Amino acid sequence: MKTLIMVPAMGCDRGLYVEQARGLGDIVSLQTIIADGDRLEACVEQILAAAPERFVILGTSFGGRVALETALAAPDRVEGLVVIGASAGPSPNPAAGLERSRRLRSAEFNQVVEEMANMIAHLPGPLGPEARREFIRMAEAQGGELMARQSDALAHRANLVPRLGEIACPALMLWGVEDRFVSWQDGLKMAAACPHARFVEIKDCGHFPTLEAPEETNDAIRHWLAANGLGDDKSP
Repeated sequence: MKTLIMVPAMGCDRGLYVEQARGLGDIVSLQTIIADGDRLEACVEQILAAAPERFVILGTSFGGRVALETALAAPDRVEGLVVIGASAGPSPNPAAGLERSRRLRSAEFNQVVEEMANMIAHLPGPLGPEARREFIRMAEAQGGELMARQSDALAHRANLVPRLGEIACPALMLWGVEDRFVSWQDGLKMAAACPHARFVEIKDCGHFPTLEAPEETNDAIRHWLAANGLGDDKSP
């Protein structure tokens, strides 16, 4: 059985993928790895040290960027790539990212988490309020220092757009249409730039499809895995 490595978003833990563990565990072996280096290169090293020799990788937001970096760093080991709500471009404002890191390390931690939660969830959506609450729970459990290191890593990220054509493995770009951090148009462009990529959008959903639209997310991932021979065949 193939291994699907899942890399959570900034401040998140395996709670981000509870429904994927329930809904995909029959076709892939699931492993969650929290990357928390202060540079993306260090995060990639964490993934490669903990992952099996060959694996499929999925990541959300910060975790999606780590997944993308991992696919480029180790093309001989990554058999498939799923990116959810993550940019391939450089930080549009590194100073703002580093300021967020400073605030996360200070008494403003709870305020920053609230600000992020209000942007992450599409509150009018069916599970938007629940997704907001779950993000706050995870962020409080992970703490300010871990989130600040992840914020530092994103602030220093390079522009990977020119390298997207190097991703030879099958890829899935999965986006909530109401994502306020990274627009679905960015995901569509990423998919178009990769040689073997599919783009899936989920309506009435924000930055965390795994929480806000778990059934649709699982259906999209299962179909993509099956189409690319990356999941165990469960057909009769």
